[in-house]
Amino acid sequence: MSNTHACSAIAARLMMAGKVLLLTHQRPDGDALGSTFGMREFLRGNGIAADVLIPGALPRRYEELCKDHLNRVFPAELASYDLFCALDCANAARLGSGEEFSADDLRGKNFICIDHHGGNTLAADESWIDAGCGSTCQMVMELISFLNQPINPAGATYLLTGMMTDTGCFCFSNTSGSVLRAAALAADYGADIEKIANQVFFNKPLKQLRFEADLVENALKIECSGQFAYACITDELLAKYDFDLREDEGLIDILRSIEGVTVAMLAHRRPDGWRISLRSKDSGFPVRPVAMKFGGGGHDLAAGCTIDLPDFADVEAAILPEIQKLLTIGALEK
Repeated sequence: MSNTHACSAIAARLMMAGKVLLLTHQRPDGDALGSTFGMREFLRGNGIAADVLIPGALPRRYEELCKDHLNRVFPAELASYDLFCALDCANAARLGSGEEFSADDLRGKNFICIDHHGGNTLAADESWIDAGCGSTCQMVMELISFLNQPINPAGATYLLTGMMTDTGCFCFSNTSGSVLRAAALAADYGADIEKIANQVFFNKPLKQLRFEADLVENALKIECSGQFAYACITDELLAKYDFDLREDEGLIDILRSIEGVTVAMLAHRRPDGWRISLRSKDSGFPVRPVAMKFGGGGHDLAAGCTIDLPDFADVEAAILPEIQKLLTIGALEK
């Protein structure tokens, strides 16, 4: 743990709370859901009332794991909570609070943040940010260990889920000794690894496989001498296979896994612009600086941004030179 003081301050606020509302980022992934639901189990196990707020539907793969949560909280109901905890959320724009309230409504009301994204700008009243952690679930597990308190098997299962999804089942370069120790602790507390595997990793609908095959066959582009793979997900392709983009977690890894590819990108048009996801499989070629050039952010090997341009051809024209520069400079520095 790189910042014991920050962890201690957050732990003190949590353990003094009477009722906690737990939030995470919009379109939650395994780490977002694992950290919020895992924290809920830990707090309830210590006699502290806690609710999870997830507006909208959950990704299908997490429906059986993550149950019994709130879909909305009205402003008048906020007074019933004496602590608000955001997990795995790097900025106010991404906070999954729904349309009823925003981060501005929580500041000054005992609002805390636990997150592993560098450059976090949420501006909570108290924050524990550790970009050296492989996941926010790891941070929650370390907080539990810091407090020398147990967690029930359900909570341990949630936390191990996020540790596994954010590290690519411990294959990505963010897998450190501390990650594996936190995962081992979750396993010792009874995390159901078989349940995680069967619900999250070995549970893909046939129509999704066909969607992925079509994407690779008809939308995949390779540039930069085979080092850059990218694709545009069109509305027509989504409609053809009735594919919900809430299920896109891990989709970009299909492109990243191609032999010779170092950087991968997926793009999809949204009302506010083109949503760009970037991945790298080599720490010498970090994609976070590329995302930041377009107002985004994230991690060195997993980042994203939104680009407001008319057509995908315009996106290609903007992104390609930056990727070429990244791959050239990275190669020279090796």
